[in-house]
Amino acid sequence: MEETPKTEGKALSLLILPNPPSDASFTTFRAAYQPALAQALLEAASQSKYGSKSTLDIALSCPLPFHPAEGLTCRSSIYADAQHAIALLYGLVCFICTNRAIDLQYDNEVNVRIVLVDDSAIWESQELSNIIQLQGPIVNIGTLSRSYRPWSRVYSVESEEGEALLQKFVGTRRELPIYKQAPSFTTERLAGGTIIKQSESQKTQSWGTASSGDHHYHVAVGGTFDHLHAGHKLLLTATALILEPVASHLDPQRRSLTIGITGDALLKNKKYSEVLETWEERQQAVCDFLSAIISFEKPQQAVYQSERYSNEGRNGKAIHHKLANHLSIKCVEISDPYGPTVTDEAITALVVSGETRSGGKAVNEKRREKGWPELDVFEVDVLDAGSPDETASHNHLQDKISSTEIRKRLHAKVSNIA
Repeated sequence: MEETPKTEGKALSLLILPNPPSDASFTTFRAAYQPALAQALLEAASQSKYGSKSTLDIALSCPLPFHPAEGLTCRSSIYADAQHAIALLYGLVCFICTNRAIDLQYDNEVNVRIVLVDDSAIWESQELSNIIQLQGPIVNIGTLSRSYRPWSRVYSVESEEGEALLQKFVGTRRELPIYKQAPSFTTERLAGGTIIKQSESQKTQSWGTASSGDHHYHVAVGGTFDHLHAGHKLLLTATALILEPVASHLDPQRRSLTIGITGDALLKNKKYSEVLETWEERQQAVCDFLSAIISFEKPQQAVYQSERYSNEGRNGKAIHHKLANHLSIKCVEISDPYGPTVTDEAITALVVSGETRSGGKAVNEKRREKGWPELDVFEVDVLDAGSPDETASHNHLQDKISSTEIRKRLHAKVSNIA
């Protein structure tokens, strides 16, 4: 058993964005968010120094069909719309960074993380807001505001909705008792883009229904996760989206996110393998990212315990990181295409990309052979950075979301130094 301290970058800021356009596309997201997002990214990059990441947390407001009085709606029912919005936002981040010469990995200039903030009127009840503290990547404004993230600067968008969100955030923060006060911060209003105002019913309808979908408490995903980039972050966030939250620590339901991470032995023939991160480094990066978008406890309390396993046989090497409310992030070393999905019957859902869709089918075939229930398979979007004729975005997007390209640049840098 080992303790796992959680640390943040020296420069940490928060950008709160208003509700997305009902017609969600790269074009509409760019029109709505590019001015504010570009300025926040530029300022974050300016605060970053070599060897020290500057982190920008982005909270996208989105009313959801959750009704706490009747029980929280299952997250799988809004998965398609939620992951689509997050994919568009990460794509826009990559587009801006490509065109503004901001690096997301190479020199560790800006570490971007995206969560969703449910701003439904149901949370305006003071009693309800005090009782229910949702876990990410979907939280309410109260949970976000009461967190102990050491944001030094909080950005909002210059608009009626943007100002309302900022005032809710600041107002809730000020209500905290002195002994619970989080670090102080400054606020800054950034230029807004073009967005069509929607009615409350339109916004809710665009995010799924309140009745469809199944509840999942054990969700899995697999990958290499070398030099964690925007594509990895989207995949991991999508996985966390499906996991059901709990309303309080009194809920005994145990939950887990199982992350199958390719073992070092399978990667020795990868290009530029000399700058490939070890399994230990990759699993730690995965844990740090997931705990940051899920847990809004004090940073040092996000992961309160880690347990290391080293057993003989398939999937024997693993590290289980324990978070609050009976949640575990299980990082498992995998040496075959199936990983823990065919050794852990409790898993009920699997997240795949377009490239690994066939793997989901193969996993369910194996589970059928064992007499186990098939997994619900959820697919995540491919990152979009605009149409092919838009500047250099398509030519350079791979630099932002390809581990091979990242290793290529790191290899060149190491060679030049040598």
